[in-house]
Amino acid sequence: MPGLPLEYAVERARAALGLDPSVPAHAHHVRRLDRPGADYFLVTLGAETATVGIVTLDARTGELQGSASLPGLHGHFAVDEEQARAAAGGGTSAELVWRPSAASLSPLYPVWEVQTGEGLVYVDQQGNVWTSLPEAGRGGAPSRPPGK
Repeated sequence: MPGLPLEYAVERARAALGLDPSVPAHAHHVRRLDRPGADYFLVTLGAETATVGIVTLDARTGELQGSASLPGLHGHFAVDEEQARAAAGGGTSAELVWRPSAASLSPLYPVWEVQTGEGLVYVDQQGNVWTSLPEAGRGGAPSRPPGK
């Protein structure tokens, strides 16, 4: 779990983008699968359907890792926890995780790791279900999820 409170991540993210405290924000803890202990917060700013900024922060130190201002035309997450569990066939738990893989090449787009009765599966931000997180295809291009 993160070392810093989510509220701190939200404050730090607003400050990084120079946004007013009244701008809605949602902080998500993301567990790195490729670097244990290098978890991060992914903070989306703006309404759930109109993201105006995104920030990543080290979950232990609060150090800014990256940020971007967005036009607010749509939400950042296409799949929430409930949708991920449903896509996985009714998982018992779900958490955001990331490592470079065919399911996601960017830490800005973590995947849901869902515990099901048959074991772990992963759900990407397009709603695709993966039984593992394979390396990306040639040239970094994602390969297709199983069954596609």
